Amino acid sequence: MGRDLILAIDAGTSSIRAALFDATGRCVAQASRPFAVTYQPPLAEADPVSLWTAATEAARALGARPEAVAAVAVTAALGMVLADADGEPLAPICTWQDQRAAREAALIEDRFGAGAIYGTTGRRLDPELTAPRLLWFREHRPEVFKQTRKVLSVKDWLLLRLCGDVLCDPGGASYTALFDVTRGVWSEDLIAALGLSRDLLPEVRDATGIAGRLTQQGAMALGLLEGTPAVVGGPDGTVGGIGGGMVEPGIAVNVMGTTDVILACVDRPCFDPGRRLVLNRFPVGRAWSVGGPMAATGGVVAWLARVLNADIETLTAEAAAVRAGSEGLIFSPVLAGSRTPRWNATERGGMARLGFEHGRGHIFRAALEGAAAEVADVFDALAAAGTPVRDIRAVGGGAESRLWLEIRAAFLGQRLIVPEVVEASALGAAMLAAVGVGLHADLKEASAAMVRIRECIEPDREAVALYARLRRRYTAYRDQLSRFPVPEAGEL
Repeated sequence: MGRDLILAIDAGTSSIRAALFDATGRCVAQASRPFAVTYQPPLAEADPVSLWTAATEAARALGARPEAVAAVAVTAALGMVLADADGEPLAPICTWQDQRAAREAALIEDRFGAGAIYGTTGRRLDPELTAPRLLWFREHRPEVFKQTRKVLSVKDWLLLRLCGDVLCDPGGASYTALFDVTRGVWSEDLIAALGLSRDLLPEVRDATGIAGRLTQQGAMALGLLEGTPAVVGGPDGTVGGIGGGMVEPGIAVNVMGTTDVILACVDRPCFDPGRRLVLNRFPVGRAWSVGGPMAATGGVVAWLARVLNADIETLTAEAAAVRAGSEGLIFSPVLAGSRTPRWNATERGGMARLGFEHGRGHIFRAALEGAAAEVADVFDALAAAGTPVRDIRAVGGGAESRLWLEIRAAFLGQRLIVPEVVEASALGAAMLAAVGVGLHADLKEASAAMVRIRECIEPDREAVALYARLRRRYTAYRDQLSRFPVPEAGEL
């Protein structure tokens, strides 16, 4: 056997998955390990030592022959690591759920104007972004801020530990709110205006570029050969889209995970006049992705399974026995605020029209229908912004369920294309590495070779009409919920 395997490391919200892929996209082996996270709103933090241990243990569990591995690829969920000159973390990792910098985000937007910020960075100022978080640390943890020499994403920090090099990709840089997404460079004016140092931010390089080669320590940690190349990689949502085949304009992806991510590939900057959508630089070449991360859709499904004291497979089977529309039950799954397209952190969910005729199958199906209605809102925003979508690929853990897919297709009124590998972030990372080390010429060739289609879910026409009516009722209910005043801390 030649050196044609790729080790992909995919760091999620609370666990890390490692997988070995060959150049045809076949998964040879995979393993996962959890890492320690703490969620005490507004704080949401991960332990960097636990995360590193999980990454190395998952990689070593694959039992890869070191001489067979051509490259290493890393992708990760959004998060911020503040590191010293040696790359050692100075504080816990701020995960994407961390909302501590809400005040700072509002202050930046007030100072520069929402339109001006969006016109440069392609996004609203949200507490999950790097810029407001840096201002929070500067004010509230000055001892940490003063020692900080590098501000990194989780993915970039893992690469630093493996290779000793400090780099990031254009897609990841886009999530800092310090990056000019049109030009594909750091916004020197914005960085200076916020009183930050450009030296804190890493060099930007295409995701297929070689970030470096495994150091002796990095190679030992993964059980691979010293000098094995590692590619720059990218953020998990976008890389999951690549793993689903989103490699050219006209293709959109719905990553159905703990949170849904919806992105469409475009060949020009596509700014949404309503600022509902996020515009990112694509991780590779002169292209962009437009769409954005949503709230905890799949996370709500997992929460509901715990509350109902049943596994998701059982609840899905019970929901499948319930007619479309859940016999009038409406469930809004916005339990911890909304992201794309409304960006309202104060929103909360609820149920309406609950009666004695409803069982847990009705509740579960209504939650799936509510999540699908939220997804449809994002695709409506894409259409309104003039973003053409020819194909929609469905990937992520939720794409394993035919019922979930059928509900989504009916709400969207459009066919869903489901690849064989639905846990697509790791595959997307492997595709980037395959291009980076020359196993494939470019991402289109990598997609043709490594992304195979499992099935196509056609929308049921009767369900399409029914869900069009349900969406109107759902939207009215959700809007009514948003009018309830948010209680103050300690208020009954």
